[in-house]
Amino acid sequence: MRRRTGITILIALVTAAAAVSTGLASAHERPSGPPPLDVRAEGMVLVQSNDLARNAILAFRRYADGSLRAAGEFPTGGRGGAQKDNPFDPLASQDSLVFDRAHQLVIAVNAGSNSVTSFRVRGDRLTDRRTVGSGGDFPTSIAVSGNTVYVLNAGGRTNVTGFRIGSDGLRPLSRSTRELGVTNDKVPLFTDSPPQVGFSPDGRQLLVTTKSADTIEVFPVGRSGRLAAKPVVNRSLGDVPFSFTFDRRGHLLMTEAAKSGVTSYRLGRDGKLRVITGSVESGQQVLCWITRAGRFFYGTNPGSSTLSLYKVDDRGRVSLGGTGGVIAPAGGGKASDDDPGAGPIDMAATADGKLLYVQNTLAGSVEGFRVGPDGSLTLVTTLTKGLPVFAGGSGMEGIVAW
Repeated sequence: MRRRTGITILIALVTAAAAVSTGLASAHERPSGPPPLDVRAEGMVLVQSNDLARNAILAFRRYADGSLRAAGEFPTGGRGGAQKDNPFDPLASQDSLVFDRAHQLVIAVNAGSNSVTSFRVRGDRLTDRRTVGSGGDFPTSIAVSGNTVYVLNAGGRTNVTGFRIGSDGLRPLSRSTRELGVTNDKVPLFTDSPPQVGFSPDGRQLLVTTKSADTIEVFPVGRSGRLAAKPVVNRSLGDVPFSFTFDRRGHLLMTEAAKSGVTSYRLGRDGKLRVITGSVESGQQVLCWITRAGRFFYGTNPGSSTLSLYKVDDRGRVSLGGTGGVIAPAGGGKASDDDPGAGPIDMAATADGKLLYVQNTLAGSVEGFRVGPDGSLTLVTTLTKGLPVFAGGSGMEGIVAW
């Protein structure tokens, strides 16, 4: 009954958030234009189009003031995907697009063609495209540690499958596939698909969340990069665990979509999780994504079209910032209860933690915020040109920044 209660709550929340018209207006624009052409870009922001016919990485140069300018479109050679009955979240996952700084490598899932594509980063270009089978159905999330990569396949007999980073892209790691014990259709129902795979900071453990079973599964990682045969299965404190990240001291922060809570855990060497702070609820709707920007952590609430701020002390204790669980609206906020809002999902912060970029799938926009010394967010740019607007269950998902 516990699992069904969590999923029922999630369905109710996302159904309320799904009153979407396909012609939704774009998010509010800033009056200032892009920087002069002679100003040098400081970094990049990449967005995965997740187009069902022709997936691509949309690249934008990033400037000191946070503004973005288009740098090109780079097809992955695969197809995007759309999970069944998703109201704003076609992949229902975090980390469908990742940037590995050590190898200057961008890796993206092609959920519609059961493959993964890697690119080398050369300046503001993506080169040396390589595509490999994902090892299962409907890949949705990617984890990287050193030379080892694991991909979460959320459809069919759900699994994680390993790869090695080589000079020619990703090479399958033999005997690395581990099933998760959750069986879906090849194109899964969004409430039943596992949402994220990720390594612990030391790379010795691999974590997977399963929102339909309310579990956080931890696999020990061997020296070869292969996982233990079976994971340590931890029951999530809150219903519908979704995405996670770690603080600088290695404490785990886990979102819980059913009641928009964040729980912090201590991850033991034995794979067991011990609660530090339990289910800090924001009062917002459908918290799923979480990311770190410097000393602060931010969550997106697509059901409320808001962003939430979380602070974590040295002992891993979590507290909620902002007012009423909100640190900033997404896309200008909701005009009424019937307004579906901008649909904030994935986020990415620059390495220095000074800029946070939020992907709004319903509005077809990316908003850039400057992070204040107290964790406050100031909108500095809104990008709409060249980004797809969510329609018919399909839309962009995945964003990285550097």
